[in-house]
Parts: sequence; C-alpha cells; structure tokens
Amino acid sequence: MKKRYYLLILSFAVLLSSKAQSNAQAAVDSLYLLQIEQTMDSLERVKRVVEEVRRYEDRLLREEQRFHFSDNTLLLRGLIQTATNHSFIKNESRFRQTDFNLQDYAVAGLPLFSAWTLKVAGVESRSKFRRMFIANAIATGLTIGSVEALKQLVSEDRPNGRNSHSFPSGHSAIAYMGAAILDREFGHHSPWISVGGYAAATATEWLRLRHNEHYVNDIFTGAGIGLVATNLAYFLTDCIYGEEEINRPQLYRSDIIRLGRFLDRPISLSLMAGSEITSKHLTVDGIDLCTSSVYMAGLQYSYFFHPHWAVDAEARISTVQVKPDLSTGALRNADIVANTLSQYHFNLGFRYSLPIGLNTRFAFRVFGGEVYTKRTEFTLNTPSSSSSSSSSSSSSSSSSSPLLTIPHAWHPEVGAGLSVDFYDTRKYVTGFSLDYLHHFSGIFPDRCLFSSYWKILL
Repeated sequence: MKKRYYLLILSFAVLLSSKAQSNAQAAVDSLYLLQIEQTMDSLERVKRVVEEVRRYEDRLLREEQRFHFSDNTLLLRGLIQTATNHSFIKNESRFRQTDFNLQDYAVAGLPLFSAWTLKVAGVESRSKFRRMFIANAIATGLTIGSVEALKQLVSEDRPNGRNSHSFPSGHSAIAYMGAAILDREFGHHSPWISVGGYAAATATEWLRLRHNEHYVNDIFTGAGIGLVATNLAYFLTDCIYGEEEINRPQLYRSDIIRLGRFLDRPISLSLMAGSEITSKHLTVDGIDLCTSSVYMAGLQYSYFFHPHWAVDAEARISTVQVKPDLSTGALRNADIVANTLSQYHFNLGFRYSLPIGLNTRFAFRVFGGEVYTKRTEFTLNTPSSSSSSSSSSSSSSSSSSPLLTIPHAWHPEVGAGLSVDFYDTRKYVTGFSLDYLHHFSGIFPDRCLFSSYWKILL
C-alpha cells in the first residue's frame, strides 16, 4: 500500500515536471517567434527606406537631365533693364578708359578653370568625361556665339567709348557659364564649391562696371546668356546619351541634415546679387544728373535663436553709373567725364521666417544701419591752346577742370522687406527678396531692392 502511494506521488511529480518543461519551452518558442517577427518588421522598414532612397535618387537623376528654367531670371532682368536704360545709354557723356581686361578675364575664367582642375585631379564629377567635355564645348560655343552675334547686331557703345561692343557682357557670360558648370559637376560635394563659383561670377559683374566697360543691363544679359547656354548644352547632351554618361546621384546623410536645418533653424550665410529700383535723376549743387540702374551685391548672415526668429547682419555694395544731363541748361553738349558712384551698406535686423511645406520658407524682416557714400568727382574737359615762340603755329589740346564733387558721408538708413527661400535638390538654398529702403540723405533717399541669393546652411 505504501509502495503504491510512493509511486503515485512520483508519477504526479514527473507529470508536473514535464508540464513545467513544456511551459518553459512554450515561453522560449514565443520569445523566439517574437524576435523573428521584430526582425521581419525591421527588415520591412529597411526595405521601405531603401525604396524611398532609390526613388529620391531617381528624382535626382531626372532633375539632372531636365532643362533648368529657374536659373534664367537673370536674362529676363537684363532684357527689362535694357529697355529702361535706353535714355541713359544715349547720353553723350563718356567714362574714363581703363585697361583691366586681362585681370577681368582671370576672374571670369576662374569657375571654369576650377571645374576642369578638379576633374583632372580625379575628383568625381556628376558627369563622365564624355558628357562633361561635350556639354562644356556646346555651352562655350553657344555662349560665345550668342554674345558675339548680339554685339555685332546691337552695336552699343561702351561706357568709356572704346568700341561698340558693350551689349552684352562677354566676361559676365563666361563667368556665369563657368559657375553653372562648376555647380552642376561638383556642387554635390559641398555648397561652398557652388557658391564660390557664383561669387567669382558676381565679382566679374562688379569689376566690369567699375572698369567702365559695360552698363548694368549688359552684365545681367550676359550672365543670363551664360546660364541659359549651359543648361541648354547639358540638356542637349543628355538627349543624345541619356543616363549612361551620368554618375548616378546619391542621397547623403548631409542632405537629410540640411533638410532638418532648413525646417528648424536655418542659420545661414548668403551671397546676394541684384539691382535697386530708384529714381534715375539726381540734382547736386544745381546740376542735373542721370543714372543707370543700380547694381547691388553683398553678404548676409542670419542667426536663428528660435525656429521662426533670427538676427541678420548684412554688408553690401551698390554701384550706379552717373552722367550729367547734357540735354538742357548751361551744360548742353559739354564734354563732361562721367563717373561711378558707390555706396557701402552695413545693416542689422530681425527676421520672422515661417516654413510652408517641406521646401519653402517665407520671411519678413526689418533692418537698419549706416550707409557710406564714396567721394565721387565729375570733371569738365575744356579746350586750351598753347603757342611756341619758335614757331607761329599753334596746337590745341584739352584740359580737365573740376565740375562737381559728391562728398563722402555717412548716413543712417532703415528698411523692411519680404523674402522666399526654396529648398531643392542642390546643396545650397536659393531665394529672392524684395526690400524697401529709406536713406536719410539726398542720394537716392527711397529705393526698392530686388535680389536673388545663394544660401549656405551652416
């Protein structure tokens, strides 16, 4: 009896032990299945991410092959200013001649030289060699051909009267052609490469104005021709070869970080270039002056201490060509040397910026600061005769005498404006701004600034 009791207890113990083992095994199996399920979910998420990356890279490839219309606003701006500058260009006053063609060509050719230097050095470009060579050759041919054809057709005198090849600016066309090539080929490495190329192109425009070789409409039109020719050249090349000559674009971690900065706090450094809309007439010391359109370029730093609020610091230069009005008054048909007036602006301001969707930000800003007007002189050429005691003949020459001086001065200024930023597939952010500026002096007291900019997110 006792033996049976012990066997029953032993059987019950074995049964409990096997049931515990079964429960433990079931728990292990459930945990293993859960781990498999989590792994499959992770793989599915990774697969979806890979597919999204692939779609984005396909979009980059399509973007690379399409014709870029957004870069061609400079051409439209140049053509508009050509119409509005007509009366100023017809004024008979002439600027002094300078001899800086070699230096100007060096600055203008720097972006294209940099692009081919990087290519020869082995830095990966967006194009394989055949695409880059053919597209660059077509762009150069279209740019130079269009510029030379227009020079011969329009036959506009240069500001300094050296020849009649002013419109459009060949230097500006070459500079912007090179900047566009540098941007397209190597801009995916760093925004500093692209913006550096456009900085050299902007410097070329300013130098051609300062050296009295072109009017403002000449440089904008030339810049537009360079951009249109480059975009058209790459488009035509891709129509021939398709994707096979393109090194496939890739999505980098820096692109995701850049989007986050754009949507959160887009602290940035911007290169600006544009023009000022203001009165084209001045009266100084009773003398009437007429002016061209105003060219403007500068740098702006924006620090966002909040996703919507920022502090701006800005430095820019505005350059305008000035001629005395010879159509009326005592100076009718006088021989007066025209000059270029430059003003340097230093401003601080506040900006409210609001993101709209994933790729656009609208901003309103107010600013104020000081403007320095550079001393500018105008001289009158007057004929003079000199005689020699050894000869009865006389020779006539001309001498210059001061006519008018605009003194250097500091004046306060305030302004407000709107801007819009566009985030796209490039490494930098592009945008446009329209500002109203009031200057507390008699030199263009009221003006509107229209500028485009290339913005590096820091």
